[in-house]
Amino acid sequence: MPKSLRLGTELEQALDRYCIETGETTSAVIRQSVAEYLVRRKKKQSAPSAWDLGKDLFGADRSPAGQGNVSGRVKTLIRGKLRAKHPR
Repeated sequence: MPKSLRLGTELEQALDRYCIETGETTSAVIRQSVAEYLVRRKKKQSAPSAWDLGKDLFGADRSPAGQGNVSGRVKTLIRGKLRAKHPR
């Protein structure tokens, strides 16, 4: 089924140069480009997002005793570890 599209001057010139260099027809290059684009889009939509991959790790409490709000008590925790390592 014929389709019509408008290409900017620069894109049209680049396409023409590519077709001359490779000996391919403009239609073949456009068909191949659209097919590759659609495959990439489909893969991108079906791939899990960064959030989906790491959601079980985000905000996970990594303190040894399962204590919450570690970021608010960093100095206290570090001080405790240093004192345990180097008792007075």
